[in-house]
Amino acid sequence: MERLCDMLVRLSQRFACRSLLLIGLLASPARAEAEKKTPPSPGPLPAAVAVVPGLLVHGAGHYAAGDPATGRTLLAAEGIGLAGIFGPGALLVVTGASRRFIGALAAGVVGGVGIFAISGLADIYGASGLRGGDPVTVAPSLETRVGAIYAYDPLFQYRWFLSQGLQGRVGSWKVQGGAAQALDDRNGWITLGGGYRLWGPGPEGASRDGSFLDVDVAGTQHRYGTERFVHWTGEVQVNGRLDLVRVGPSLRGSFAELGVGRALQIYEYRVRGAVADINELLLARFAFGWYLGRPGSSNGEVSFGYDHRHDGLAAGLKLRGLGSGVAGHFEARGRWFRGAWGVGAEAQVGSAYVVGLSLLFRQGGPW
Repeated sequence: MERLCDMLVRLSQRFACRSLLLIGLLASPARAEAEKKTPPSPGPLPAAVAVVPGLLVHGAGHYAAGDPATGRTLLAAEGIGLAGIFGPGALLVVTGASRRFIGALAAGVVGGVGIFAISGLADIYGASGLRGGDPVTVAPSLETRVGAIYAYDPLFQYRWFLSQGLQGRVGSWKVQGGAAQALDDRNGWITLGGGYRLWGPGPEGASRDGSFLDVDVAGTQHRYGTERFVHWTGEVQVNGRLDLVRVGPSLRGSFAELGVGRALQIYEYRVRGAVADINELLLARFAFGWYLGRPGSSNGEVSFGYDHRHDGLAAGLKLRGLGSGVAGHFEARGRWFRGAWGVGAEAQVGSAYVVGLSLLFRQGGPW
């Protein structure tokens, strides 16, 4: 145990020293003067550098493209991400994954992985010269959806769900709800929630960009009629988005998302003599995405990410060995609007495969 901790500490020290040395070299006066004279030139070659060796040294693609300032920022973000992985990760080993500390430490690890992944993907995006669209800087006062979900899980009989949802905003406050019912099984859920936007787009005025920070609460009842149990969840979560143009001009049109929270779960069994189970659940997710189109015409967004929660249809990843079920699931989401009408699509991969398609309608904004 002590040898493993010492090894983790030494690896972290070596990475920090080498990162600081590289940042110092990139920040030298000679290089700063060269940066002013050489305009950035993204393209296929810098994008390739962003993959190799860029997946290990984030920012390498931007440096090859002639934008070392953004490259240094992405390298620093990689260092922060690795610190978030190795620091809490080492403490998890030392404490034996104690229930007293595992929630905060696991959240730190997921956050570290998220920052590490986002900085690497941002390097590829900016170095390749890709340009996303512009964000919608006014949130709709009302948004509704109706759609279908297909979920393949060999442990359950359900496959098809009909889903619907509604979200309304008044100033910084948000109220939302949703429900889904299986068409081929006695399974379904209903959720009610709300939240407060600390900053970001609202229905009453345009913001600087699409960045936001929300505090959300929700309660959910999920009924498993065939299996004879009901799952209740109460949760609170902080969710944020950062438009990456704030990091560097080459990242215009892209964004990063991070979220963390906690949930209390109650499993109520409809079996005589059974006692309910009460558990806590870590909520943590991250995503990288980019905007499509422009406000005032066709517009939308697409994102790819990871969600650590295990109580949805996708649940946790099935792997070989002891790690199976520990990780959450991967997801992809997209939205596309033309005026007030739009379509939404999602896909999730965990212990089950989930895909969904929805018809969207929004109102209360300059669409």
